[in-house]
Amino acid sequence: MIREFLSNLLFNTALGNGFYSDFTIYTLFACILFFIISFFLIEIEDFLEVKIYYGFAFFLSAITTLNVLRYRPYGGDAQIYCELVDLSKSSNLSFYNLDYKYTFNYPPLFKRVLEIFCNYGYEEHYYFYLFPFFVLFLLVTKQINKNIPINFIYIFGAFLGLRWVLKTGNLVILELIFLLFFVVLFKKESKLSYLFLILFGMQRLWFLILVPLIYFLEKEEKFKKLFYILSSTVFAIFINLGLLVDFLNRHFNSATQYSVLTEMPGHNTPSIYLGIVKLLKLQSNVLILFLYVLISLYLINLVIKKNQLGRNMSLTIFFFLVLIINPYMKPYHFIFFLPFLIFIDDKFLQNKKNIIVAIILPNLFWIIFSNLSSGTYIGFVQLLFFILFTINLIQFEKKSIQHD
Repeated sequence: MIREFLSNLLFNTALGNGFYSDFTIYTLFACILFFIISFFLIEIEDFLEVKIYYGFAFFLSAITTLNVLRYRPYGGDAQIYCELVDLSKSSNLSFYNLDYKYTFNYPPLFKRVLEIFCNYGYEEHYYFYLFPFFVLFLLVTKQINKNIPINFIYIFGAFLGLRWVLKTGNLVILELIFLLFFVVLFKKESKLSYLFLILFGMQRLWFLILVPLIYFLEKEEKFKKLFYILSSTVFAIFINLGLLVDFLNRHFNSATQYSVLTEMPGHNTPSIYLGIVKLLKLQSNVLILFLYVLISLYLINLVIKKNQLGRNMSLTIFFFLVLIINPYMKPYHFIFFLPFLIFIDDKFLQNKKNIIVAIILPNLFWIIFSNLSSGTYIGFVQLLFFILFTINLIQFEKKSIQHD
């Protein structure tokens, strides 16, 4: 009986089965109990050694992250991408014009990369394609004398980011590398950093909003920065030129799949924008989206101005807030916070409260509610953990500045 219970527990956790069922009164009690346990874990942090938290974080992360590779079907996106590659070759049509149940929402640059990847087993072994980024990231952390073990724990389990990437088979390797180069060059105050930010943003169009934000964040050498931004934009557009219009149409045409105007909110898309539209029973359109963006930018500006953080930390908070309010938020987007660990003090990452908020609670949440009849909207709790982590980071940096 115990063996059957564990088997069902791991199976439901891998597939997130509970989120596909209706929310029940018993789940409500489980929610209340979960938040009580969360409060308790934070309150007793001083009574346990940090090594215990490391071990608990690693154990829970292993259940949620590695467990997804034990059960099929997994890596659905990887299968879709390679099917599209084959269809495109056999029909001589572009990825964007195929008559297929799924659409391709990556820019043309990724099309070429996918064709190569799929020829070398991406569909069957897509998780190995993440290794180059992780090796590169750990080499960078070693070079700047950061704590590699604690950074590895965050890579492995923070905010379920890696779990979602492994489960979906999503192509994030290029984006993570572009983002890592951006962070490293920004740290060195190189204007070439804009090139890699724009290359990253070309795929996740929402993140292009960071370019003007950072431009106004740094007041020095505005004309020189503008030159690099314009030249980087021209270069990014040039390498995507062939099918760029079709790519953009995929994101904003309400008649296409995977459009921010037609996506439904839930545990697979815990978007604040889509949640508000659903709650207020509005019809999503470009005007409402535009108003949401304006209000979001205003609030982000207030947060940054009020807290007066340093250059690198202002960028980090900018990115985290833009990630949180992304109207097309996907849980695997949380993996994009990893390159910014370079800017975060190891003392903050080693803090027990932050280990609880970033790793222990998200993984515990997923295990519990994957095995209950939870309903898709409870997946918005995934955002709460990241919001709390961001608040903790702002407070930590303010105290550091005051102490200095």
